[in-house]
Amino acid sequence: MSNLCIVLIGFLATCSAMPKRTRRAAYDLPDGINLLLQDLRSTFSCQGDGYYADVDNNCQIFHVCHGFEEGSPRQWSFACGNQTIFNQLTFTCSYPEEAIPCNKAPDFFYLNGNMQQGDPEVPFLNEQDVQNAAPLIPGYNNVDQRSGEPERPSRG
Repeated sequence: MSNLCIVLIGFLATCSAMPKRTRRAAYDLPDGINLLLQDLRSTFSCQGDGYYADVDNNCQIFHVCHGFEEGSPRQWSFACGNQTIFNQLTFTCSYPEEAIPCNKAPDFFYLNGNMQQGDPEVPFLNEQDVQNAAPLIPGYNNVDQRSGEPERPSRG
């Protein structure tokens, strides 16, 4: 019995010595993510169910929020691969030249509502959504944003 008490006291002492992680202290991301992302900020807060680009982290992180309807919201955070950002238009990690600019991502948060309709016959993106996004995406229609001219195909 005394051995059990010693083990229990040791366990409690270890648990109390561990640093407490507050909800805002950090996201639950893979070890070493700070090698890819400098100055990681944990300021994001879910607005409702859906997928959200983290603008404060240059859209290199995105969050999946769920449970608002049930009253118990949860948040999962993910990092995009090296040299990619979260594209709020397609809910995928993309190269920056193929994505909505990060600072414009909140303008497309409303797309989460399309996904929540739950009807597989309802298109996720409609023509108006694509038209709203097209002028913002540098690589759309192979137009070089610096000159306004169509890009010439690269020759290998």
